[in-house]
Amino acid sequence: MTVVLAIVVTTSCKKDFLDVKPTGVVAEADLSTVENAEKMVIAAYASLGNDGLLAHQYEDMWAYGSVRSDDAYKGGGGIGDQFDTHMVEVFTLNTPANGNANLMWTYLYAGISRANDAIRRIQLLDDADYQAKAGVSKAQRIAEMRFVRGHFEFILKILYKFPVYIDETIAKPDIINVGNREKTDQEGWAYIAEEFRAGVATLPDSQAEEGRPTKNAARAYLAKVLLHKAYVQDDAHQVVSITQSELTEVVDLITTIEGTGEYGLHDDVAKNFLWEFESGTESVWAIMRSIDDGSNEGRGNFSTGLTSSLGPGYGCCSFNHGSQNLANAFKTDANGLPLFDSFDEGPQIETVADVQANNIDPRIGHTLGIIGMPFKYDPNRIYDETYSRVPGVYGFKLGMKDQELPTSPAFRQYQAFFSISRNTDQIRYGDLLLMKAEALIELNRVGEALPIINAIRERAAASTSRLVFADGSPTGKWNIGTYASLGSQDEAREKLRWERRMELAFESKRFFDLVRWGIAEETLNKYFESEKTRRDYLIDAKFTAGRDEYLAIPQQQITISRGLYQQNPGYN
Repeated sequence: MTVVLAIVVTTSCKKDFLDVKPTGVVAEADLSTVENAEKMVIAAYASLGNDGLLAHQYEDMWAYGSVRSDDAYKGGGGIGDQFDTHMVEVFTLNTPANGNANLMWTYLYAGISRANDAIRRIQLLDDADYQAKAGVSKAQRIAEMRFVRGHFEFILKILYKFPVYIDETIAKPDIINVGNREKTDQEGWAYIAEEFRAGVATLPDSQAEEGRPTKNAARAYLAKVLLHKAYVQDDAHQVVSITQSELTEVVDLITTIEGTGEYGLHDDVAKNFLWEFESGTESVWAIMRSIDDGSNEGRGNFSTGLTSSLGPGYGCCSFNHGSQNLANAFKTDANGLPLFDSFDEGPQIETVADVQANNIDPRIGHTLGIIGMPFKYDPNRIYDETYSRVPGVYGFKLGMKDQELPTSPAFRQYQAFFSISRNTDQIRYGDLLLMKAEALIELNRVGEALPIINAIRERAAASTSRLVFADGSPTGKWNIGTYASLGSQDEAREKLRWERRMELAFESKRFFDLVRWGIAEETLNKYFESEKTRRDYLIDAKFTAGRDEYLAIPQQQITISRGLYQQNPGYN
């Protein structure tokens, strides 16, 4: 007590200590330089790679885009392992108290805050000085930050439907007064579209530094936003109309991108999922990753840190397993075409023997680990029962697209987990072409969509050179053909939707596609009816239309807003 009193007496007699600048606080004037504004820009870019594990895995959203769909099971050590993800997988247990959904919201807004801070700082500076010192105009840097902000806003929109829209014009003390229903669903989509329209108008055709968005990247993201916006939903999340003018703009944007000749399909789909080919011809925009960069653990993809197998060189944690439904969907008929309604019947695709006994789309070998087949194209590493953590619950088929071999220079273990420094594609060209085909079909321009879908299937047919055993023999009875015609609009729609599933499986797109098309309830409840006979833990799973298309607005955020935020339907 005497010591404490002595300190109080000493400091109370000497007041100049109050003038000392606190450590870690930067004066306003110090920030008002081009150099520091550029550092804030870099901080905003860095937020793109601040994802991690399950609580905020927002760049590879496997728990939200694959596990919530008919493509994947949660995996891990059982239903209690990362229970918040089990909640969203079965839907019936999910509530506004889901902790992972709250952390996802929090981290996404942290990224938006960084972008807003950078924009505010840039706006205060002189144009000529900025150009002279940064080598680019203020307008370009602001467009880059709006692109980054728009990316986070897009994720919030497809997850929660009614997020809070906060730009640089809203003072930080006033943010608490902004509600999440100040814009309608369609107004929210229009707001996000404007972020990317600014990029189309202002960004350059190329950037000296990889990872900064270009004009084509902005066109691609704008097309993606407009494709979602075109499917107009009512208050119960059901699709009530499709806006033709927006679909036409999607087609025009992607046609313009094609005309630049900047991108193309890889000759082998495998190249999209190998570090040696990152930033290749098919990568339209990606999150930059690094390793051995001076940081403690590198800037790898931590959002897939739990999805590694238990095979040699790995060790944890066996999340994100392929569903039996997905594996069966790769079966084809004698002509190499999908089985559509009958795919889940008859032979079940479990092991390499099944892959060799049935006509199979080769994309299964790029997507799922199958017992008896080489893992990740290494003929000396045969996938077996030990790769799965609790096969009695989740089966054996882990996803492979987000993996690299332990011998890869891009592979890094951190603590008990793993990260991959391969750049994380957010939009790849194959996805973009299928967006165009979808828009064309909904515009009833079916004939124009045919060569696009066939080009994707032809590339898949050519993607077998890595799917071999050590002696060079094929690991499966690969058989995939093209369509002579897509048929009627309804038939074409079915073929397009099938193609997106096969091409983009385990790329976190599937659930959001189902919601956009308005078929989530019928697809997922049909899936649960058959899948619960294979996986006991799905016995009570059920998708409720009008609620489960979106996550609940996190209850913690509603509390922080003092009840200003309105909850999504069905969660009250």
